[in-house]
Amino acid sequence: MKIGIKIAFNAPREKIWEHYIDKEKRALWEEDLEELQFDGEIKNGTTGRMKLKDMPAMEFVLSKIVENEVYHDKYTIPDAGTFYFCHDITEEDGQLFVKHSISSDEENEIALNVLTQIFSDFPKVLWKFKEVVEA
Repeated sequence: MKIGIKIAFNAPREKIWEHYIDKEKRALWEEDLEELQFDGEIKNGTTGRMKLKDMPAMEFVLSKIVENEVYHDKYTIPDAGTFYFCHDITEEDGQLFVKHSISSDEENEIALNVLTQIFSDFPKVLWKFKEVVEA
């Protein structure tokens, strides 16, 4: 299962990218971010930790990294399964787009509920991201 949203951005890829990997810049658009820590370089397989307000800290693995294009991380949520948070910077007819999506290999009601609950904030957060990056 996978759900996502895509919005056009008017900013260079490099500026968009730095807002994924820099905690201070990321906190400007992901306003409930309290902690973002990488245990090494930003590359496939690197582990880290993220904490959002009123949520427990969660460990993640960078599952697919292509600088200035793809930032995917993987989380295991107890009793729900493994979830992939995907942030993609693409170009179509000269216009840059950012797509945020979440997916799960699980095909059950628990996974569906987790996906829809998490996704409910995606449109607002992606719009805030656009405003911050384009400012």
